[in-house]
Amino acid sequence: MALRAPRSTWFATSSLALYFVGSMARDLSLYDSGELALAAVQLGLAHPPGQPLHTLLGFFLSRLSFAAPLVGVNLLSAIPSALTLIPATSLGQRMLGERVSPAAVSGMPWLLAACALHPCVWEPATRVEVYALASLGAVWTLAAAAQFAEPGIELSGASARTMLWLGSVLGLTASVNPVIALAAAVAITPALVAAIATRPAAFSRKFRTARVLALCAIGGGLIGLMPYGYLPLVANRTDVMIWGAPHDLQSYLHYVLLRDYIHNQAITFALWSSHVADWLQWAGRAGLWPVLALGLIAHLVFGGRGSNRVTVPLIFVLLLANIAANVVWHVEVPDYNGYLAAPLWALAAGAIGLGLREYRSRALQSGALVLALGCVVSALASPPSPLLRTRNTDRLARELAERVLREAPPNAIVISETDAVTGALFYLQGAERARPDVSVLAYGLASSSWHWDQLLRAHRDLKPIALDGPGGRAARVQRLLTANPDRPITLEGWYTGRELGLAMCEGGLFLRAGRACDGEHHQNPAVAEAIAAQLARLGDGSPSVKGELAQSSYHLGEALWRLGDPASAHAVLLSGVPMSAWPARTLKSGFERAPALPQAAPAFVYERSAALGDPGRNLFLAGAIVGATGDRDLAREYVQAAAALDLAEATRMLARQAQLQRAAR
Repeated sequence: MALRAPRSTWFATSSLALYFVGSMARDLSLYDSGELALAAVQLGLAHPPGQPLHTLLGFFLSRLSFAAPLVGVNLLSAIPSALTLIPATSLGQRMLGERVSPAAVSGMPWLLAACALHPCVWEPATRVEVYALASLGAVWTLAAAAQFAEPGIELSGASARTMLWLGSVLGLTASVNPVIALAAAVAITPALVAAIATRPAAFSRKFRTARVLALCAIGGGLIGLMPYGYLPLVANRTDVMIWGAPHDLQSYLHYVLLRDYIHNQAITFALWSSHVADWLQWAGRAGLWPVLALGLIAHLVFGGRGSNRVTVPLIFVLLLANIAANVVWHVEVPDYNGYLAAPLWALAAGAIGLGLREYRSRALQSGALVLALGCVVSALASPPSPLLRTRNTDRLARELAERVLREAPPNAIVISETDAVTGALFYLQGAERARPDVSVLAYGLASSSWHWDQLLRAHRDLKPIALDGPGGRAARVQRLLTANPDRPITLEGWYTGRELGLAMCEGGLFLRAGRACDGEHHQNPAVAEAIAAQLARLGDGSPSVKGELAQSSYHLGEALWRLGDPASAHAVLLSGVPMSAWPARTLKSGFERAPALPQAAPAFVYERSAALGDPGRNLFLAGAIVGATGDRDLAREYVQAAAALDLAEATRMLARQAQLQRAAR
């Protein structure tokens, strides 16, 4: 990897690594982190297509003597992300040209490191996920391919070694995330083909050279894909989590070809285009437009000759097209940042290189530098600020899961739904052997026979059921509950309980049903206090925390109101809203005047999409409870607070009320 200022680059990389390690999570995080961490710690198998390289390296790091297992697995995101600065710097230095000051060359990695503090790059670098490791491989591939395609480089044995390395790194990247690897491979192919085609040599020699280089690349790719040999080796283990349980060629192909996710790819062109437009608008709000615009200009104008100029724009377009192809679309899902981390690194390198390049016009020189510094300022100013991030103290996923297990009666069946809680429950039971008497059933996986096999194998005291039969996953769960009538039940979702035909009651973070509702029961006020404390402690400093707490408190609050406990519902709903967004006055008493929300009443429907929860919804529903007590003026203040958070339903309600008042006058 060609570096014009290696010492400065390594110092900047070390500094960035210190920041990433210092600000990374030390525990479980939201989304898939719990499941990926469990696979790494146990040497199991996570969701398709398996991420075997991440699992194997994560297992090694989790066993480091100086670190707790989860600290080691989190390092597998922080360290590779910091190391990505090296190939990104090499990629950006191509923009500088030959006539450039030593200060500009030495300053590039530091400015690029500052850009890497942007939340969109920092977020996937500081929790257990696969994207940082895959992005390192992808950006290294982009830089190495650009170096190979430079004019004047003669094809030789060194070229064959370069192609072997390129293939190997792409294979290893595919062993972490095949989509990112495929996008990188497609992006560099035009530049590599053009580099061979434009070398001064006879056609027959070019053809032989191209064949040798292609074979080297394919051979390297097969070497890099060797970690996938881990899948059939581990698939027959019965003492760890094996997602999908691939046991023969058909099930193995079903697993690695992502057949489980085909239902999420049936998208029309119009819907796909709207998703792309949504992301671009969101990128503007996130402060990414300067990097996108300057980076694309830099690579298209100064990125080399011919096809070499389109390599970085092409990988950006391919990966943006990939995330926009999801039918279930929430623009703020942090995993999208992970998929786009590699092109964001490359575009930032181009933007900084454009600003530091020598120009004949002093005005142009100053303007380009100001624009590049604007990218740095945008990265540092985008919330959460680098100095106000709280992810290193974020234990939310663990604390939610521990509360669920702590509140579950002995031998309970726990029906979990959201990824955050389910993954953490899997980890606590699988890696730390917490509450082995409790049977955790992931409702989203109830259609998968492998999940039932593992559940019944881990809890042999459960009476088995016939999985085949009418009614889908709900009927399966009903058969399990009917076969084990003596088991108390706790469950995450009100609507799931209705679908299962359960009579529910309040209790804690999860609702209760079956034998768990025997005797006296009431809502534990400590749940609302714990949610509010987590929100106050972590705030905006750990992405997705606000959304998760808003979601958990909203669903629980709605269920409590339907169960006839509006006071607890109101307290829980407000616990998921930052106090700075509360109305000036809140209802303290008189909840007995609010009738229960009918259990068969339809769910509230909201226009604005939310990946997790939305504090505006909490305020809107809390306002409905206050309005049900008869205090219309105070209810209006809740709606106004929801409108201040840009909830469209609250804004329309206020507009209708104002219209009615004008008509009355």
